[in-house]
Amino acid sequence: MDRKNVLARKTVRKIALGVAVIFLVFWSIGPILWIIISSISPAVELFSKPPHWIPHNPTLRNYIDLLITGRGFRGATVVPAVESFRKGLLNSIILAIVTTFIMALFSSITGYVFARYDFPFKNPLFYLFIGVIPIPGWAVLITIYQIFSVTGLLNTLQGLILLFVTYRLPIDTWLMKSYFESIPKDLEEAAMIDGCGKVEALFRVILPVALPGIVAVLIVSFISTWNAFLAPLIFTFTEEAKPITVVISEFIGQYYVEWDLMSAAAVIAIVPPMIFAFIFQKYLIQGLTRGALKY
Repeated sequence: MDRKNVLARKTVRKIALGVAVIFLVFWSIGPILWIIISSISPAVELFSKPPHWIPHNPTLRNYIDLLITGRGFRGATVVPAVESFRKGLLNSIILAIVTTFIMALFSSITGYVFARYDFPFKNPLFYLFIGVIPIPGWAVLITIYQIFSVTGLLNTLQGLILLFVTYRLPIDTWLMKSYFESIPKDLEEAAMIDGCGKVEALFRVILPVALPGIVAVLIVSFISTWNAFLAPLIFTFTEEAKPITVVISEFIGQYYVEWDLMSAAAVIAIVPPMIFAFIFQKYLIQGLTRGALKY
Protein backbone atom coordinates (compact mmCIF):
# COMPACT_ATOMS: atom_id res chain seq x y z
CA MET A 1 0.00 0.00 0.00
CA ASP A 2 2.83 2.39 0.79
CA ARG A 3 4.39 1.83 -2.61
CA LYS A 4 1.06 2.41 -4.33
CA ASN A 5 0.56 5.61 -2.34
CA VAL A 6 4.03 6.84 -3.31
CA LEU A 7 3.39 6.09 -7.00
CA ALA A 8 -0.01 7.77 -6.80
CA ARG A 9 1.50 10.88 -5.23
CA LYS A 10 4.22 11.03 -7.87
CA THR A 11 1.61 10.69 -10.61
CA VAL A 12 -0.52 13.45 -9.09
CA ARG A 13 2.54 15.71 -8.81
CA LYS A 14 3.51 15.09 -12.43
CA ILE A 15 -0.02 15.83 -13.60
CA ALA A 16 -0.19 18.98 -11.47
CA LEU A 17 3.22 20.08 -12.77
CA GLY A 18 2.15 19.44 -16.36
CA VAL A 19 -1.07 21.42 -15.90
CA ALA A 20 0.89 24.28 -14.29
CA VAL A 21 3.41 24.34 -17.15
CA ILE A 22 0.65 24.35 -19.77
CA PHE A 23 -1.12 27.16 -17.93
CA LEU A 24 2.07 29.26 -17.69
CA VAL A 25 2.91 28.69 -21.37
CA PHE A 26 -0.59 29.68 -22.44
CA TRP A 27 -0.52 32.65 -20.06
CA SER A 28 2.74 33.80 -21.68
CA ILE A 29 2.00 33.24 -25.36
CA GLY A 30 -1.79 33.66 -25.22
CA PRO A 31 -1.73 37.47 -25.64
CA ILE A 32 0.77 37.19 -28.50
CA LEU A 33 -1.39 34.58 -30.24
CA TRP A 34 -4.44 36.80 -29.81
CA ILE A 35 -2.62 39.78 -31.32
CA ILE A 36 -1.56 37.67 -34.32
CA ILE A 37 -5.11 36.37 -34.76
CA SER A 38 -6.53 39.90 -34.45
CA SER A 39 -4.07 41.16 -37.07
CA ILE A 40 -5.47 38.79 -39.73
CA SER A 41 -9.13 39.20 -38.74
CA PRO A 42 -11.59 41.64 -40.35
CA ALA A 43 -12.67 44.46 -38.07
CA VAL A 44 -16.24 43.14 -37.85
CA GLU A 45 -15.00 39.82 -36.43
CA LEU A 46 -13.04 41.52 -33.67
CA PHE A 47 -16.31 42.83 -32.22
CA SER A 48 -18.24 39.58 -32.62
CA LYS A 49 -19.66 37.81 -29.59
CA PRO A 50 -18.64 35.35 -28.39
CA PRO A 51 -15.02 35.98 -29.49
CA HIS A 52 -13.38 33.19 -31.45
CA TRP A 53 -9.74 32.17 -31.79
CA ILE A 54 -9.90 31.07 -35.44
CA PRO A 55 -10.84 33.84 -37.92
CA HIS A 56 -13.77 32.95 -40.19
CA ASN A 57 -12.46 35.17 -42.99
CA PRO A 58 -8.71 35.65 -42.49
CA THR A 59 -7.19 38.54 -44.39
CA LEU A 60 -3.90 40.38 -44.85
CA ARG A 61 -5.74 43.64 -45.48
CA ASN A 62 -4.51 45.16 -42.24
CA TYR A 63 -0.86 44.63 -43.19
CA ILE A 64 -1.51 46.02 -46.68
CA ASP A 65 -3.13 49.12 -45.18
CA LEU A 66 -0.15 49.61 -42.87
CA LEU A 67 2.62 49.08 -45.39
CA ILE A 68 1.15 49.95 -48.81
CA THR A 69 -2.23 51.62 -49.17
CA GLY A 70 -2.33 53.64 -45.96
CA ARG A 71 -5.93 53.98 -44.90
CA GLY A 72 -6.63 56.70 -42.39
CA PHE A 73 -7.03 56.18 -38.67
CA ARG A 74 -7.91 58.17 -35.52
CA GLY A 75 -11.55 57.91 -36.56
CA ALA A 76 -10.95 59.96 -39.72
CA THR A 77 -8.74 60.03 -42.80
CA VAL A 78 -6.46 62.91 -41.89
CA VAL A 79 -3.39 60.82 -41.08
CA PRO A 80 -2.46 57.98 -43.47
CA ALA A 81 -1.55 54.87 -41.54
CA VAL A 82 1.25 53.95 -43.93
CA GLU A 83 3.00 57.31 -43.57
CA SER A 84 2.85 57.39 -39.77
CA PHE A 85 3.73 53.71 -39.34
CA ARG A 86 6.70 53.73 -41.71
CA LYS A 87 8.14 56.84 -40.09
CA GLY A 88 7.63 55.42 -36.59
CA LEU A 89 9.26 52.14 -37.57
CA LEU A 90 12.24 53.96 -39.07
CA ASN A 91 12.58 56.17 -35.98
CA SER A 92 12.57 53.12 -33.69
CA ILE A 93 15.21 51.38 -35.79
CA ILE A 94 17.45 54.46 -35.71
CA LEU A 95 16.96 54.97 -31.97
CA ALA A 96 17.58 51.33 -31.09
CA ILE A 97 20.65 50.83 -33.30
CA VAL A 98 22.40 54.10 -32.45
CA THR A 99 21.68 53.79 -28.72
CA THR A 100 22.79 50.17 -28.71
CA PHE A 101 26.18 50.81 -30.28
CA ILE A 102 26.84 53.90 -28.18
CA MET A 103 26.04 51.87 -25.08
CA ALA A 104 28.30 49.01 -26.16
CA LEU A 105 31.20 51.45 -26.58
CA PHE A 106 30.74 53.63 -23.49
CA SER A 107 29.72 50.88 -21.07
CA SER A 108 32.71 48.78 -22.15
CA ILE A 109 35.12 51.64 -21.54
CA THR A 110 33.64 52.76 -18.21
CA GLY A 111 33.25 49.17 -17.03
CA TYR A 112 36.87 48.42 -17.90
CA VAL A 113 38.11 51.53 -16.09
CA PHE A 114 36.23 50.66 -12.91
CA ALA A 115 37.31 47.01 -13.11
CA ARG A 116 41.02 47.44 -13.84
CA TYR A 117 42.22 50.87 -12.72
CA ASP A 118 42.80 52.16 -9.21
CA PHE A 119 42.27 55.87 -8.67
CA PRO A 120 41.21 58.12 -5.77
CA PHE A 121 37.60 57.71 -4.62
CA LYS A 122 37.08 54.84 -7.05
CA ASN A 123 34.51 52.95 -4.96
CA PRO A 124 32.51 56.03 -3.84
CA LEU A 125 32.37 57.24 -7.44
CA PHE A 126 31.22 53.85 -8.68
CA TYR A 127 28.49 53.55 -6.05
CA LEU A 128 27.42 57.11 -6.78
CA PHE A 129 27.38 56.24 -10.49
CA ILE A 130 25.16 53.19 -10.07
CA GLY A 131 23.14 54.81 -7.28
CA VAL A 132 20.84 56.40 -9.84
CA ILE A 133 19.63 52.97 -11.04
CA PRO A 134 16.80 52.65 -8.45
CA ILE A 135 15.49 56.15 -9.23
CA PRO A 136 12.28 55.77 -11.29
CA GLY A 137 12.37 57.53 -14.62
CA TRP A 138 9.08 59.34 -14.13
CA ALA A 139 10.50 61.10 -11.04
CA VAL A 140 12.83 63.24 -13.18
CA LEU A 141 10.71 63.67 -16.31
CA ILE A 142 9.66 67.22 -15.50
CA THR A 143 13.26 68.35 -14.96
CA ILE A 144 14.44 66.62 -18.13
CA TYR A 145 11.57 68.16 -20.07
CA GLN A 146 12.61 71.63 -18.94
CA ILE A 147 16.25 70.96 -19.91
CA PHE A 148 15.26 69.59 -23.32
CA SER A 149 12.97 72.57 -23.88
CA VAL A 150 15.80 75.05 -23.24
CA THR A 151 18.38 73.12 -25.30
CA GLY A 152 16.09 72.45 -28.26
CA LEU A 153 16.13 68.65 -27.84
CA LEU A 154 12.37 68.22 -27.61
CA ASN A 155 10.84 66.21 -30.44
CA THR A 156 14.24 65.12 -31.79
CA LEU A 157 15.88 61.74 -32.21
CA GLN A 158 19.10 63.18 -30.77
CA GLY A 159 17.32 64.06 -27.53
CA LEU A 160 15.82 60.58 -27.19
CA ILE A 161 19.17 58.93 -27.90
CA LEU A 162 20.83 61.10 -25.25
CA LEU A 163 18.07 60.24 -22.80
CA PHE A 164 18.27 56.47 -23.44
CA VAL A 165 22.08 56.42 -23.23
CA THR A 166 22.05 58.36 -19.96
CA TYR A 167 19.41 56.05 -18.51
CA ARG A 168 21.11 52.79 -19.57
CA LEU A 169 24.77 53.70 -18.92
CA PRO A 170 24.92 53.02 -15.13
CA ILE A 171 23.38 49.53 -15.25
CA ASP A 172 25.29 48.51 -18.39
CA THR A 173 28.53 49.78 -16.83
CA TRP A 174 27.80 47.67 -13.75
CA LEU A 175 27.26 44.64 -15.97
CA MET A 176 30.47 45.19 -17.93
CA LYS A 177 32.50 45.86 -14.76
CA SER A 178 31.41 42.51 -13.35
CA TYR A 179 32.26 40.82 -16.62
CA PHE A 180 35.74 42.37 -16.91
CA GLU A 181 36.48 41.38 -13.31
CA SER A 182 35.76 37.77 -14.24
CA ILE A 183 38.49 37.88 -16.94
CA PRO A 184 41.97 37.00 -15.57
CA LYS A 185 44.47 39.85 -15.56
CA ASP A 186 47.08 37.37 -16.83
CA LEU A 187 45.71 37.83 -20.35
CA GLU A 188 46.55 41.53 -20.34
CA GLU A 189 49.94 40.94 -18.75
CA ALA A 190 50.80 38.30 -21.34
CA ALA A 191 49.77 40.65 -24.16
CA MET A 192 51.86 43.48 -22.71
CA ILE A 193 54.86 41.17 -22.38
CA ASP A 194 54.46 40.42 -26.08
CA GLY A 195 54.73 44.13 -26.83
CA CYS A 196 51.15 45.39 -26.67
CA GLY A 197 50.36 48.65 -24.92
CA LYS A 198 47.51 49.01 -22.43
CA VAL A 199 45.05 50.26 -25.03
CA GLU A 200 46.19 47.75 -27.65
CA ALA A 201 45.80 44.90 -25.16
CA LEU A 202 42.29 46.10 -24.40
CA PHE A 203 41.14 46.13 -28.03
CA ARG A 204 43.08 43.09 -29.27
CA VAL A 205 42.77 40.74 -26.30
CA ILE A 206 40.27 41.78 -23.62
CA LEU A 207 37.36 43.02 -25.75
CA PRO A 208 37.28 39.85 -27.92
CA VAL A 209 37.19 37.76 -24.74
CA ALA A 210 34.48 40.03 -23.34
CA LEU A 211 32.34 39.69 -26.48
CA PRO A 212 29.54 37.74 -24.74
CA GLY A 213 29.20 40.51 -22.15
CA ILE A 214 29.20 43.20 -24.84
CA VAL A 215 26.56 41.32 -26.82
CA ALA A 216 24.44 41.03 -23.67
CA VAL A 217 24.61 44.81 -23.35
CA LEU A 218 23.68 45.13 -27.03
CA ILE A 219 20.59 42.96 -26.67
CA VAL A 220 19.33 44.47 -23.43
CA SER A 221 19.90 48.02 -24.68
CA PHE A 222 18.23 47.29 -28.02
CA ILE A 223 15.12 45.76 -26.46
CA SER A 224 14.91 48.42 -23.74
CA THR A 225 15.16 51.24 -26.29
CA TRP A 226 12.77 49.58 -28.73
CA ASN A 227 10.10 49.09 -26.05
CA ALA A 228 10.41 52.57 -24.52
CA PHE A 229 7.06 54.34 -24.40
CA LEU A 230 6.61 56.83 -21.56
CA ALA A 231 9.57 59.10 -22.35
CA PRO A 232 8.95 59.19 -26.14
CA LEU A 233 5.27 59.87 -25.49
CA ILE A 234 6.19 62.94 -23.44
CA PHE A 235 9.18 64.25 -25.41
CA THR A 236 7.86 63.79 -28.98
CA PHE A 237 4.78 65.30 -30.58
CA THR A 238 5.14 64.94 -34.36
CA GLU A 239 5.81 62.04 -36.73
CA GLU A 240 9.38 63.29 -37.21
CA ALA A 241 10.52 61.78 -33.91
CA LYS A 242 7.78 59.46 -32.65
CA PRO A 243 8.90 55.81 -32.34
CA ILE A 244 6.73 52.85 -33.21
CA THR A 245 5.45 52.41 -29.63
CA VAL A 246 3.90 55.88 -29.64
CA VAL A 247 2.54 55.48 -33.17
CA ILE A 248 0.74 52.27 -32.20
CA SER A 249 -0.91 54.01 -29.25
CA GLU A 250 -2.34 56.61 -31.62
CA PHE A 251 -4.56 54.04 -33.30
CA ILE A 252 -6.81 54.72 -30.30
CA GLY A 253 -9.06 57.57 -31.37
CA GLN A 254 -11.60 59.63 -29.49
CA TYR A 255 -14.58 57.61 -30.68
CA TYR A 256 -13.10 54.46 -32.21
CA VAL A 257 -10.17 52.09 -31.71
CA GLU A 258 -8.53 50.62 -34.80
CA TRP A 259 -7.96 47.22 -33.23
CA ASP A 260 -7.17 45.58 -36.57
CA LEU A 261 -4.48 48.09 -37.56
CA MET A 262 -3.12 48.21 -34.02
CA SER A 263 -2.78 44.42 -33.92
CA ALA A 264 -1.00 44.28 -37.27
CA ALA A 265 1.34 47.09 -36.21
CA ALA A 266 2.07 45.30 -32.92
CA VAL A 267 2.96 42.06 -34.74
CA ILE A 268 5.39 43.90 -37.02
CA ALA A 269 6.86 45.76 -34.05
CA ILE A 270 7.51 42.49 -32.22
CA VAL A 271 9.60 41.02 -35.03
CA PRO A 272 12.87 43.08 -34.89
CA PRO A 273 13.63 42.59 -31.16
CA MET A 274 12.69 38.91 -31.40
CA ILE A 275 15.08 38.36 -34.31
CA PHE A 276 17.81 40.32 -32.53
CA ALA A 277 17.37 38.31 -29.32
CA PHE A 278 17.18 34.91 -31.03
CA ILE A 279 20.35 35.53 -33.01
CA PHE A 280 22.39 36.51 -29.95
CA GLN A 281 20.60 34.59 -27.17
CA LYS A 282 23.61 32.31 -26.63
CA TYR A 283 25.80 35.32 -25.87
CA LEU A 284 23.09 36.90 -23.73
CA ILE A 285 22.90 33.97 -21.29
CA GLN A 286 26.69 33.65 -21.09
CA GLY A 287 27.18 37.40 -20.72
CA LEU A 288 24.61 37.84 -17.97
CA THR A 289 25.73 34.84 -15.91
CA ARG A 290 29.52 34.89 -16.12
CA GLY A 291 29.97 38.13 -14.19
CA ALA A 292 27.20 37.22 -11.76
CA LEU A 293 28.83 33.91 -10.85
CA LYS A 294 31.86 35.80 -9.58
CA TYR A 295 29.81 37.00 -6.64
